[in-house]
Amino acid sequence: MSSYSGSTRTLLEAVRASLSRAVQYNVNVMVAPAAVLWADPDGQWTALVEMLRGVMAELITLGEYDAESRTGPAIWLRCVIEPDVRTDKFPDMDWPAETVPVIYMPGVSRQILRAVEECPDSHKPLVELQYRGTVWTQKNGKDWTVRAFLVSDDGGLGLEVAEDKQTLQAMLGALSQLAVTPIERLRGKVLEAEDFDKLMIGDAPRDLLLWLSDPDGTRARWDSQTWSAFCNRCNQDYDFDPVADGELIGGEKLGLRQHAWFGAWERFAESPMSYAGIPDLLRRAKPKGELTFDKEPWPDVNDSMEDSLRTALLAVGSMKPAEARERLIELDKEHGSRRGWVWAQLGQCPLAVALKHLTVLADRASTVVGGDTTDTMAKVYTAGAYLADDAVLQALACVKAAADVAAVQAVIRSVYMPWLDDTALNFQKCLEAQSLSSVSEQDAMSTVAGDCILFVDGLRFDLGQRLADLAGERKMQASVRWRWAALPTVTATAKPAVTPVADQVVGKALDSDFCPESRDSGKKLIADRLRQLLKNCGYEVLGSDDTGDPQAKDARAWTECGEFDKLGHSLQGKLAAQVDLQLAQLLDRLRSLLDAGWKRVRVVTDHGWFLVPGGTPKAELPKYLVESRWARCASIKDSSHVDVPVAGWFWNPLERFAHAPGIQCFTGGNEYAHGGVSLQECVIPVLMVSGTGIQSPATVSVTDVHWAGLRCRVKIEPAVEGLSADIRTKPNVAGSSITDPKALDSDGKAALLVADESLEGTTISVVIVDGAGKVLCKEATTVGGDR
Repeated sequence: MSSYSGSTRTLLEAVRASLSRAVQYNVNVMVAPAAVLWADPDGQWTALVEMLRGVMAELITLGEYDAESRTGPAIWLRCVIEPDVRTDKFPDMDWPAETVPVIYMPGVSRQILRAVEECPDSHKPLVELQYRGTVWTQKNGKDWTVRAFLVSDDGGLGLEVAEDKQTLQAMLGALSQLAVTPIERLRGKVLEAEDFDKLMIGDAPRDLLLWLSDPDGTRARWDSQTWSAFCNRCNQDYDFDPVADGELIGGEKLGLRQHAWFGAWERFAESPMSYAGIPDLLRRAKPKGELTFDKEPWPDVNDSMEDSLRTALLAVGSMKPAEARERLIELDKEHGSRRGWVWAQLGQCPLAVALKHLTVLADRASTVVGGDTTDTMAKVYTAGAYLADDAVLQALACVKAAADVAAVQAVIRSVYMPWLDDTALNFQKCLEAQSLSSVSEQDAMSTVAGDCILFVDGLRFDLGQRLADLAGERKMQASVRWRWAALPTVTATAKPAVTPVADQVVGKALDSDFCPESRDSGKKLIADRLRQLLKNCGYEVLGSDDTGDPQAKDARAWTECGEFDKLGHSLQGKLAAQVDLQLAQLLDRLRSLLDAGWKRVRVVTDHGWFLVPGGTPKAELPKYLVESRWARCASIKDSSHVDVPVAGWFWNPLERFAHAPGIQCFTGGNEYAHGGVSLQECVIPVLMVSGTGIQSPATVSVTDVHWAGLRCRVKIEPAVEGLSADIRTKPNVAGSSITDPKALDSDGKAALLVADESLEGTTISVVIVDGAGKVLCKEATTVGGDR
């Protein structure tokens, strides 16, 4: 299945998205990569790079110095990527501070940079960037070729392209046209030379848009015959003369969308990023005077409406909740249609997109979550009230500019914050009458052979629901239920409660760190001791990338992934921008565990949290009354009396702790907080995730592995249709492949070539995989050596 869909409509957009994906990193534990290195040993991507320059100011190229095309030698590139040097010496080379530069290197392979001693002196300034930066490569570490990107199901477009020489030549010759052809038009067939040749034949709407986007550059790329044919088609099809009328008249006609020009507009709307110059052209070409035409085609009209919406949202911040909710619905009627405009695809109406989620918030926050008991409130919350929390995160994730963030924040504080506080106060009142489940009353986190438990710190209920939905889209089966978090809702207390060794944990005296003890040793249950308890009970404790041995007798495992809580504490309100990346990492982890052979993955978490941009009110609790004081909870001194709510510790209800009333915090400056008592902190998800389970895997074994130089010949028995052979450094990790997987023939045989000579002598595994990518068997061997 392709990695791209939805807003990624062309090869040009897919490459840009892939380059953006290459720079993703954990902002809490890593610094941004210095640069993305784009190796292109055969210069295949040159035509597409020229097209990307108009939409990627951060794209710079290795070559002879040319300021206009942002091209220069390696030492110049090293200077340009340093922000201070760039600002001081190269003010024209400007891109947003948070954007990572991309260095395109035609004629250079990654292998050249890795072999430092053999690397040309002219390239050596770039060598250290492969360690301080990142390299845009396939999952197996190979440089992306055009064909590889087109056909790859793992990071590419998942198209079918013939392998013959003629097809390759035609594909590269048509790259400029291929780059802006909608991907969906290329699916459903094996693309051959003829298909790429047809792209070179006149495509009037595409050619018109390319010329309007870059008149001088496009004209320079066309020969006189092509230019003459283009002008004739424009006169015949569009009643437009490129020479006599010029691009401004063409831009006006495109914006007016009349007659044949409507079809040209529709083509533009299919892939607006492919025609980077058109938005500016439309700004310059809009007719003067009263707007007697529709508003959608004109970007300055959209800009004006965004400004108006920003002002209106800021005003909502000063309204009472009921009035604010009504106003949001009115604003959505006015601005909601802009989410379907082409400018939304280009990220130019973030507030209109955020408004969609703010109206969901208005709806869900119209009623405070009620109920006479904590269980009743939890049922109402999990039935749909949690969507108010989700809407806040979604709205915040839509905006980046400070002015837009301020507008969305104003709405959230007006509509969400009172609802959140009232709901928390109601919940705390219910808790006074009936405590949450104790350690003896909670459901045991039991497992069966073949189960792996995946612990995610701070997976709030709404994010658990999102994760389950995304897993379903990735062809996994996922169910969600809820349970109570242990009180107080901090990791030291709550994490042991969701482990399968909870019955071996006890609580005696409540200490300042809220940490229980091991029943056997009496020692505090720090992370290392918890892992040892799991190992003692037969659980394989896996590292963050390990998949363990699911085929072992009575196999059970524990692993951890995700950093919602860690990022929340460090980023506060900016956590919202990291949620999608965290969920994507969790999906990849789930997929890798299931692909490795685990029958089910149970996803558990310790606690939830709430997020209020701009911060929460502060509750007064003098330090002399407590042993420790955290954001939302405090350990009380034995002889102290406090004027804030108290509750029983999960591990020993006789031990009491203080918690802040409503959504207040004992410490100031908190946008993100947990440790207290609210539905958002206490109701946590439990997911059960499994594969589709459609078919039992075939039983085969590798009977022969023979090396002839770097070519490996493999045979399996029995011969089964639909299987492939691969060579990997990590058997269960497809991304560790060092060759191109080959289908086994009717005799169960395949020949695999390792192209990288530097891998000779490396210990690897020959693996046999089925059509779903599941590893059926493996055989250890050495590259270049006989079995």
